[in-house]
Amino acid sequence: MRKKIIVMSAVMAFLAILYTQSAAAQNAVLYAWTDLRQYAPGETGTLYITVRNDLGIDLIIKNITIIYVDWLAYVKNHWEGNKTFTDVNEICEMEGGVYNKEVTFTVPTDGRGVTTDAIVSITTDKDDQLPHPLYDVAEINVVGIPEPRTVVDMDTWMTSLTVVIVICTIILATVVFLSTRRTRAPRLVAPPPPPSPKAKN
Repeated sequence: MRKKIIVMSAVMAFLAILYTQSAAAQNAVLYAWTDLRQYAPGETGTLYITVRNDLGIDLIIKNITIIYVDWLAYVKNHWEGNKTFTDVNEICEMEGGVYNKEVTFTVPTDGRGVTTDAIVSITTDKDDQLPHPLYDVAEINVVGIPEPRTVVDMDTWMTSLTVVIVICTIILATVVFLSTRRTRAPRLVAPPPPPSPKAKN
């Protein structure tokens, strides 16, 4: 009886693994990535977008939306930092069909020119039949501009440093002077010569 329970458990686990793998294989997935690892402000790059359809139905790509999160701003009378392609109407065939698109972007040269995430989302004619929405995030790395660093109260700092150096020099000179000075023995003074005898007349 115990052997039967173990065998049945093993069979059930194996079937669960097979079901999970087949369910994972039947999916449509969106991939997004960039052509370079890093960009400088003002540089133009390419965002690659790929949809792979492993479902048993054809998909028609309807709209593509890209949002550059940290570049999004309302400038004068329009939005910048996002792109939308409507009425694409491209077929991504079932069972391994692939749809590709390349989108160029330019890194802003103003204060928005920082590393950002590009959120890519796609709508299809079969969104209600997809296991999950088609979206992906690609990171766009922007080389940081060196920022000048200033020291506050630099004149006070330099004055304090000069005073410390002068004091240390005086102390060092005193120590050297005292360590090289030797105690000397008192001088022996020769006695004065005896008075010369007076000549007698």
